Formats: sequence, structure tokens, C-alpha cells
Amino acid sequence: MAALYKSITTLEQQQQKRSQLMETYGELMQARRQLRDLTKRHLRSLQHSKGFFYTDANKGGRYLARLLKGNAPRTQVRTLRLSSGALTAFPDKIAEEFGRYYQLQYNLQDRNRR
Repeated sequence: MAALYKSITTLEQQQQKRSQLMETYGELMQARRQLRDLTKRHLRSLQHSKGFFYTDANKGGRYLARLLKGNAPRTQVRTLRLSSGALTAFPDKIAEEFGRYYQLQYNLQDRNRR
């Protein structure tokens, strides 16, 4: 685009110096036409992208869903420190420890009875 601007300015300068030759005038008009067409294409693509973002900005696409799926945190507990202080990787012991923890955490009936 910068090259097109430069060619237009040089053609305009040549036309002013040479007392408006038809050859230079034709080249100048062709360069201006190319610049106008290029500008129209850029504006059309800009309007298209603005319209797309206006209508679909809040919707996650497949690409975004795939990216987020890869970065999801792991929800699997591989090791756990028991109440005794020892680390365990056995799923049975981890399940028992979670059961004990939540039983103590949510067993409020015994404490709140009057």
C-alpha cells in the first residue's frame, strides 16, 4: 500500500511537470483505481470482522473449546497426606481419608443437638 501511495505521488509530480501528458494521466488514474479497490477490499474485510465479532463474540468456537480443554486442571488426586502425616498413593486409603474428612466436616447433627 505504501508503494502504491509513492507511485501515485510520483505520477502526480510528473504530471504537473510535463503539462499533463495523456500517458502519465492514464497511469495516474490506474494507480488511483488500484488504491481505491484496495481500500474498498480492506474496508469490506474490516466490516465483516466487526460484524462477526458483534454477533459471535460471546460464543466460544471449536478452537477455543479445544484450547480450554487442554488447559483444564486435573481433578484426580494422585497422593494424599493422611491424618497420621504419612503420604499415600493407594486409592482405597485416599477414599477412606476423604470419607473421614467429610464425615467430620458435615456431621453437624451431634454438635447442634439441644
